Amino acid sequence: MLDQMVFDYCRERGFHQQTQERWLKMTEADRGALWGLVQELKMGENHLRDFLDWLEEISLRDGVSLCEILKGESVLRISSNPRLNRNDKLKRIKGEIRRLRFPRLSQIEGEIHKRIRELNLKPQIQISVPPGLEGGFLTVQARAASYEELERLVGEMRRALEKETMKEIFALLSGEAC
Repeated sequence: MLDQMVFDYCRERGFHQQTQERWLKMTEADRGALWGLVQELKMGENHLRDFLDWLEEISLRDGVSLCEILKGESVLRISSNPRLNRNDKLKRIKGEIRRLRFPRLSQIEGEIHKRIRELNLKPQIQISVPPGLEGGFLTVQARAASYEELERLVGEMRRALEKETMKEIFALLSGEAC
């Protein structure tokens, strides 16, 4: 019954046979746990492949089943949150699975975000890093309605550059600290 539902879902969504076979080769418990999540989130093939890759890697590394990962407290807390819509749940669960798969990267990202907050910049200045710290860079944006305002914001950025916190952010980005 479950296999037929998986088969039908994959066919209706136009999934590649390789993705379908990968799903169907799992244990029944793992197939069922994944089916519940895929169905709830109306997951497409690209998201499913990301989930499969990360879940299998976590499973191999930690010696746990996919079912155990998907039934874990952090994933259940997100999926059972009635305030979240489908897209928010998908984004957060994917982020949580990614965090479980790449704990060191997640820790570094968290440290960078913490230090960015410690800079206490005006809201008109935004500092961000790409997901996964891809490229090893940060982006700085400033919003100003006048020359004078921009001049003040640039001055604030100059003061931020002089802080040790900014140097720590770049050390974390380059992998020199943690």
